[in-house]
Amino acid sequence: MSDSAVLQVLIGLALVFAVFSVAVSRVNEAVLGFFNYRGRQLEAELRRLASEAVHPRALPQDGAGRARDITAELLDGPLRALRAGGGSSVSAVGEAPPARGWFGAVRRARDLRLPTYVSSTAFARAVLELVEPPARALLHRASPAELASVFPSDVTDEQRAAYTAAYRAAYDSLTPATAQALNAAMPASSEAGRTVTTAIVALLAQSPDTAMLPLGAEIALLPESPLKIALTATAARAGADRDKLVAELAQWYDGAMDRLSGWYKRRIGKFLLVYAVALTVAFNLDAIGLTRALWQDSALRAVAVSSAETHVQASTPAGGDGPSGDGADETAVEAVRDIGALQLPFGWTRADAATDPRALPDDAGGWALKVLGWLVAAAALTVGAPFWFDLLGRLVNMRSAGPKPKPAA
Repeated sequence: MSDSAVLQVLIGLALVFAVFSVAVSRVNEAVLGFFNYRGRQLEAELRRLASEAVHPRALPQDGAGRARDITAELLDGPLRALRAGGGSSVSAVGEAPPARGWFGAVRRARDLRLPTYVSSTAFARAVLELVEPPARALLHRASPAELASVFPSDVTDEQRAAYTAAYRAAYDSLTPATAQALNAAMPASSEAGRTVTTAIVALLAQSPDTAMLPLGAEIALLPESPLKIALTATAARAGADRDKLVAELAQWYDGAMDRLSGWYKRRIGKFLLVYAVALTVAFNLDAIGLTRALWQDSALRAVAVSSAETHVQASTPAGGDGPSGDGADETAVEAVRDIGALQLPFGWTRADAATDPRALPDDAGGWALKVLGWLVAAAALTVGAPFWFDLLGRLVNMRSAGPKPKPAA
């Protein structure tokens, strides 16, 4: 056999593995979505960062009642939109009954519509909104130091001193009353300052008459947790620079999620292996039998190569080097639908084992090769569809760049 035949065999195998890898991935996504596995793991990680129990009702009790549930406050407050999915009705995480058993945990996650992903920036902004509401954050813009350069020249020293005193009172304890006093102390000729203090008053108009403490004091009230430690250190470095505070907290969250991602991939790898073995046996996907059939049948190789070339051409954008985005995913789905038309020897049949590699072996040696072929195929499917489709494109391009095979005489 020529080198061209070897390359054609590799193309055929890569095509089959790519198509069935898509099937494994789709099964995995369906199972994870049905059981809301990602949402449950994300909530568990958020609770680990906040040093809370897996379920809020399991939190320790103290003399004042149940401990503060930071994760529930985030998911019911700033991150609620990620759960609602455009709707307005969604159950409160903090009021959800305890989950009993595995099925109860799954049903609870589905009822609460837990998010499967929270970006680092969204998390950082949500945490800051929780410990430093918008009115408190806006107060930084109304500080005497911030407004000193924009105060009109006609502002007297007495007015500046009165405003500074009002600001200190609001900073120590921000309430609707102290906000009103701050707005009243703002010099009338300072339009920029008046805009800020008026906005603070408006934000507090619907709030209960409870004090909003400075950021450091609010952080000190949080339960002991990795989140509290990170917030304390970040706030000390960033000071009043809210953008820097968001950026550093987001970076810390990314590090925590990277660790979760590594564990998650190892766990999902086990699931993928189970699905790959199940599909391999169900479709009798024998890698050794497929290799032998492709090696011995030039017509079968030609059909497989033609199908591979069609897929690569359809999934490569004009002027591009490979598949991208939804187009690649759609062509992958089409390949799954069309795989049966290739007449490749997979599936089950009652034909004679001597003439059809799909038939059941009739001796121990045949079964050993069959099981080995299944294992090789299952291992190949766990690598993932992106790897096989990328390899398929490279092999097809390699064949196109090489010498054209001579036409049959």
